[in-house]
Amino acid sequence: MNTFSTEENSDTSIKVLQLSDLHLFSSPEETLLGVNTEQSFLSVLSLAKTSSWPPDIIILTGDLSQDTSKESYQRLLSHLIPLGIPCFVLPGNHDTPSSLSETFQHPLVSYQPFLHHGNWIFAFLNSEKPNEEGGTLKEYEIKNLAEEIKKHPLKQVLICLHHQLNPVGSAWIDTMAVENPESLQALISSTPQIRGLIHGHTHQEFASQLFGRVIFGAPSTCFQFKPHCKEFTVDTLAPGYRWLRLFPSGEIETAVIRLSEAPENLEHGSAGY
Repeated sequence: MNTFSTEENSDTSIKVLQLSDLHLFSSPEETLLGVNTEQSFLSVLSLAKTSSWPPDIIILTGDLSQDTSKESYQRLLSHLIPLGIPCFVLPGNHDTPSSLSETFQHPLVSYQPFLHHGNWIFAFLNSEKPNEEGGTLKEYEIKNLAEEIKKHPLKQVLICLHHQLNPVGSAWIDTMAVENPESLQALISSTPQIRGLIHGHTHQEFASQLFGRVIFGAPSTCFQFKPHCKEFTVDTLAPGYRWLRLFPSGEIETAVIRLSEAPENLEHGSAGY
């Protein structure tokens, strides 16, 4: 089990950039719901460079690819390495964890279970379930997380995964949440060092709490799902990203920043993909 550590001062805050649900293809020309997902991702990344730069780390919370192609992962790697910022990826339901393990082993871009940065532990959980849109958590990952926290009792913890742990209030996508949240919920409940959780998957800004700990969902870098809908509904909101600032005390500040408008060719009336 690999654990990445930094030598950052534990007395300073950590600025995190969260990018999610890129849905890249083998070809940079392909589109999803009318959106060129690659160009939309690059536009969001450019916005981040002007509005929130530089972060200390970048976390990509799944659905990096739409077609699980080697080409899409290699091209993403080529976009991330030149940033010169440590990037950490985790799989979504459209990804293949083994492909992430094979591709993202660069010193600046990696797929691994933990990051120690300053006074914080970042836990990157794999909620991907093969051939399913919903998610599942592996008991051994929850056990490993509990052991990692026990070894570092003075550190704060942020959990990162793809699927939502709490319902977001849209009936259709809440059928695709983590299907076995009980073990992680119990760990959160009993572990005060766990200060928050971030996820992707829902293509929308979201904030909630669980046992007093904050939970944040992120917008997609391509198209958005309209909140509080019974059926699949595309929103008119623009793509964006979430930034977070984590303080040694465990406090978390966060906001979502978006492009000025939604992609021009977005298929608003789509019933799914």
